[in-house]
Amino acid sequence: MGKGVTARHDSSDELPARTADGAVERALAVLCCFSRETPTLGVTEIGERLNLTKSTVHRLLQALVAQGLVTQDAVRRRYTLGYRVLALAKAVPGEADLRHICQSHMRWLLGVTEETIALYVGAGDVRICLDELESPRILRMSAGVGRCFQLPRGAAGRALLFDGPVGGDLWRRVTSTLSPAETTQFLSDLREARERGYVLTMGETVDGAASLAAPIYGPDGGVIAALSVGGPASRFTPDAVTRYGALLLEAVARIERDLATAFTPSMSPTAGAAPRRSVGTGEK
Repeated sequence: MGKGVTARHDSSDELPARTADGAVERALAVLCCFSRETPTLGVTEIGERLNLTKSTVHRLLQALVAQGLVTQDAVRRRYTLGYRVLALAKAVPGEADLRHICQSHMRWLLGVTEETIALYVGAGDVRICLDELESPRILRMSAGVGRCFQLPRGAAGRALLFDGPVGGDLWRRVTSTLSPAETTQFLSDLREARERGYVLTMGETVDGAASLAAPIYGPDGGVIAALSVGGPASRFTPDAVTRYGALLLEAVARIERDLATAFTPSMSPTAGAAPRRSVGTGEK
């Protein structure tokens, strides 16, 4: 990296993408730079994040602008996501139905715990908050709809990986960044969580926060989402965790019954069949 001009000259970034797949991956990487925290970005910022030259980023952005996926503020020379992204989001199969089915049960869970309730789904190597109901308490934790977190961090992230290696591509993609020792420990943690039926984490994504999460299984038998109860760690005492855990599993069971009624196996929004969990009553 210290070679300056020579390093940039030898970089494949100076050349056009060698394959169509490479160009697509770069364009998608540019889109994924935009988030709730960074809704507006410039060419330089994107280039630094992705280690791409300005010319490459500019070319990719212009292609995205042409498709309506990104818009440009000509005066400020900055970019934001375009309205076509909204059209694509509404075309995601099953997500609107999943959110609708979960909402009444999320409201019930909010009422009996008075903690923030969130629904997460997996997307590539991150989990996205699909829906959230905030705690009515003054001191509360909230992620916000659309917020992304890296897998497998956090209770919901681990719950989405409840199936372990049976989870296929998602499991391989997430654990590919872990060392063998970390993967072994992760598997051990999941086995313990399966005995309870839910995952408990303290301060893993936000200092001072605690969260319980359980996977939601679709009619096909695969994990399609995770439901979480989150709040300040000071309120998640052993007794509270036991109570919240039982209520969380009840809400998930109700959601899964409604999903089974709403979807036939061929219509279920799952990535593939997997064994259903065996919910235990043990405590951490």
